[in-house]
Amino acid sequence: MELRFKLNYLYQGQNSPFLHAVDAGYFGDHGLSCSFVEGFSSSLVTRALVGGEADIGYGDVSSVFERALRTGETEISCLVQIYEHTPCCLGYISDGKQLKLADVPGSTLCGPNGDTSARLLPLLLKRNGLAPDSYTYLGVQPEERDRLVASRSVLAATCFDATLKFAMQMRGYDASGLDFLYFADNGLDIYSGALVALNSVLEKDPGLAGKLQAITRQAWHDCLANPQLGVDAVLRRSPDMDPEIVRSQLTWILERQVFPDGARPMEFDFGGAKMADTLECATYSVGAEAKRSADGLAAEICLN
Repeated sequence: MELRFKLNYLYQGQNSPFLHAVDAGYFGDHGLSCSFVEGFSSSLVTRALVGGEADIGYGDVSSVFERALRTGETEISCLVQIYEHTPCCLGYISDGKQLKLADVPGSTLCGPNGDTSARLLPLLLKRNGLAPDSYTYLGVQPEERDRLVASRSVLAATCFDATLKFAMQMRGYDASGLDFLYFADNGLDIYSGALVALNSVLEKDPGLAGKLQAITRQAWHDCLANPQLGVDAVLRRSPDMDPEIVRSQLTWILERQVFPDGARPMEFDFGGAKMADTLECATYSVGAEAKRSADGLAAEICLN
């Protein structure tokens, strides 16, 4: 079976374990072939799948939940949760001062349209007793986001930490003063990055979901043990990339978000607070447009 895989971003350290999985022959071992489509944001992978651009991808759990609530249909499954600690945050140049949520009202923020952190910020503010619509938001391209942050033209950017940090480095900005206000540290830790797949594709082979889960878990644990595997996989596809930046980004997410406490099963906890928060985020974002209840949604969409 030929699978088209939509990445969360360009070929980088943050998605390199999936590239390594192809190079190591893990897809081939299961009778599968896989071609990659570079992406722009994990939150847009859902759109790419339902739009026919790809079959599987490195997507975002809350975006999949939102799609199901808006349409009343479950078209996509989440097969493996990648991040144990969500990278959703506000990125800013600290200048020695730590950003607080109370600084957001009345400020100007920026980020790519559809950014996961941007979608979650209103609920985070509300949970902390702050007005959810009290700031100005500039929807910009990543290049403009990096410029605005570096020039201190905005208070902060909504982002995933590793995406902003290493994008700024690759574009030649001084990121040494970059700091982050993490949503998880302020009461909103959710499931974010995940391997996702169209149900219409999974139905073609009853064993496909299990194969993809095994491939993903093996590849990510491989890179935990030896990050150079991920670095090499990126450089095969983007030879002009700085290998030190690729390695630094990969080790950053492995140590801080994916395996903060070492190797783990990479499974969903259906009864935990993180799943409840993820469902609440999706429900809050969709609001009155929801065509179905969130009851039972996690069990319908997420697989272990």
